[in-house]
Amino acid sequence: MEYEVVIEKHWNDKTYNVDLKAWEKNGWGTSSGRAFDVSYEEAIKVAEKTAKTYNAEIIKKEGVE
Repeated sequence: MEYEVVIEKHWNDKTYNVDLKAWEKNGWGTSSGRAFDVSYEEAIKVAEKTAKTYNAEIIKKEGVE
């Protein structure tokens, strides 16, 4: 399985969400929320910890600094 950690803006456009995405070789995938409605600093902290645990790449969606 391949993993990626995605940071994206929350709908209020002031905070962030962090998700762990797991992809199987056949193309199927799942998403698991790791942080919801958190500050940028907290989102980075959670993303780095999750990426280290799962040996995953961190992806910042459009609009994320």
